[in-house]
Amino acid sequence: MNWNRFLLSGIFVWILQLLLADFLAINTVRPDFIVIVVLYWSLRYGRLIGIVFGFLIGLLVDLSGTASFFGLSPLTYSITGYLGGSLMGKYSTMGLLYFSLAWIGILAFSFLIFSMVQYQHIFGVNTFLFWSKWIATSFYTLCFAGILQFIYPIHKTQ
Repeated sequence: MNWNRFLLSGIFVWILQLLLADFLAINTVRPDFIVIVVLYWSLRYGRLIGIVFGFLIGLLVDLSGTASFFGLSPLTYSITGYLGGSLMGKYSTMGLLYFSLAWIGILAFSFLIFSMVQYQHIFGVNTFLFWSKWIATSFYTLCFAGILQFIYPIHKTQ
């Protein structure tokens, strides 16, 4: 395992997140490129690497001042790393459809946790707006993950 690969790709995606996320924002919905990288790392190297690097890059995101709730990014990225690591080596037994639905579900669950904390004030007032924010945030990042599938398919990380 090459640690420089983690460091360089993590810093590159973090800088990409800092520079492009606000530019690509639609209303208050921004794409999350870092969660995609954490998912790729955990699928490739397993749960432990996914959890550790998800936590560390989440801490970096929170310390850079882009997050509004301290600790939310490490939590969601660590959960994504853990659940994504559970899919390591399962592509051949699950098949393409179920494997794809599994990693889409992992990302959607990660965004559900993020939305429950980030938009907790909306949940009590207007639940329809809350669910639409969650779907929009999940769908926007899943679109970028889908585009990335054409360049580097997630099932080839195995």
